[in-house]
Amino acid sequence: MPVATHTRSTLLLLLTMLVWGSTFMVTKELVALWPPLTVAFVRVALGTLVLLPMAWKRHRREERLPWGTLWLMGLIGVALYYFVFNVAMVHVSASQGALVQSSIPAMTALVAVLWLRERASPLRWLGIAMSVGGVLIVFSGSTADGGESAWLGNFLMFASVVFWAVYTALAKRVAGFDPIVISVAVTGTGALLLLPMASYEIVMASLAGEGLPMLPLVGWLEMLYLGVIASGLAYVLYNGSLRHLDASEVGVYTNLIPIVGVLTGVIMLGEPLSTRAIVGGVVVMFGVWITSRSERETAVTA
Repeated sequence: MPVATHTRSTLLLLLTMLVWGSTFMVTKELVALWPPLTVAFVRVALGTLVLLPMAWKRHRREERLPWGTLWLMGLIGVALYYFVFNVAMVHVSASQGALVQSSIPAMTALVAVLWLRERASPLRWLGIAMSVGGVLIVFSGSTADGGESAWLGNFLMFASVVFWAVYTALAKRVAGFDPIVISVAVTGTGALLLLPMASYEIVMASLAGEGLPMLPLVGWLEMLYLGVIASGLAYVLYNGSLRHLDASEVGVYTNLIPIVGVLTGVIMLGEPLSTRAIVGGVVVMFGVWITSRSERETAVTA
């Protein structure tokens, strides 16, 4: 591969990680203005609309999609994921949420072992255990200061980790189809499932005499950023980088997402970060590194 191509792909991947890492901060600001499920629906709907023209061109009319699996993926990986993620962001800081979500690779490995019956070495089990232990440390660092609300937020954020891990396992069933077509089908079904919940929030706000508040200009820009950039164009950039980079290399860069999430929360929002939260985050990241290393070693020996 030419050096220029590898460099360009790496830069695209880094840009994607920066975008996805910043979504914690942006979501935190938006759920302070609009109800969390309404924010989730608008974000997913915008992302679907951005990718729809590309998916329409790439989809072969004679190809039959596995709609049963796609609806299940839309339920778990979109509707339920954004339900718990956005509600969690009401109760915890952006940096706190990013630390909890850093355990996604290890939880995905655990689901693969328990559900898909993938082989797990002792090193892999160690990495999973360390990641879970790190999350518990993060929990203890926030609940001591934030009380019941912080506990609820952490629990919901960890639920989003589990939902995403299950979604990733389900995605293996549709690995043979075009990724953009599958993405649009999943986000489209997810948006349809989120619509009743978002409508309920809007109706309840109207009955309370408040209605849905008007978003300021910066709020609309943040919404467009989440929907068009983070849920739409970033996916295209991510797939573009995958054409020229190894999966193991890409996996290393995804570890930047929680780091960016923590930094943007602390720097841009001025969020405090307890010592226990920092220690827990380091333990999680080390566990993720051990898990990914064991997976690479298994792939080499297989």
